[in-house]
Amino acid sequence: MMRSGELVVVVESVREAVKFYTEKLGFDVVQLETQEDRGDFIIISARVRKGKCFVYFRTATIEELAEFSVIKRCTSRCVSLHVEMKKGIEKYYAKCNKKGVLISSEIKESPDKGVRSFSVRDPFGVKIHFVQPDEAFKPHAATNFLGLPFRKDELSQTATQNTYMEEMVSKLKRIGVLRRAGKKYARQWLKSSLEQ
Repeated sequence: MMRSGELVVVVESVREAVKFYTEKLGFDVVQLETQEDRGDFIIISARVRKGKCFVYFRTATIEELAEFSVIKRCTSRCVSLHVEMKKGIEKYYAKCNKKGVLISSEIKESPDKGVRSFSVRDPFGVKIHFVQPDEAFKPHAATNFLGLPFRKDELSQTATQNTYMEEMVSKLKRIGVLRRAGKKYARQWLKSSLEQ
């Protein structure tokens, strides 16, 4: 069983990453690993945090340098960080704007998802998406699962629920989700849909 997870970003300069995340985004440093280089110390890895959001930065190993040079040339490293905020998204947006952070998408509301959000890019191409859920948002009840009609009133009996779940797992398997993972997802989806 997994206990936790964390985003690891390989960067050219951990020092620059720490500087950007602490000065511009208000993260705190929680761990630094340094190495002596010609009488001077350089940061080779660092862990920063803001609330419960942790990001770990490190330099590339010798084995990764060739791969890293290809990734570095990409316009986007295909890495993004999703940060859920409790409150204060407008204030945080204004702070980022004031500090000159590259805003990649202005603050916007998504009423269908019940969130307000905006995105920024760090100096290494990582997109950071800040999202604040609306406390009063009630999601619409789902009407189907991958084309399978969902009728809450028909699913009052356990036998009917089991049959429906088997059909759900079968549909998930057809799109490439393994049975074990499909069963867990179908059970969770069914439970949350029945509670709405």
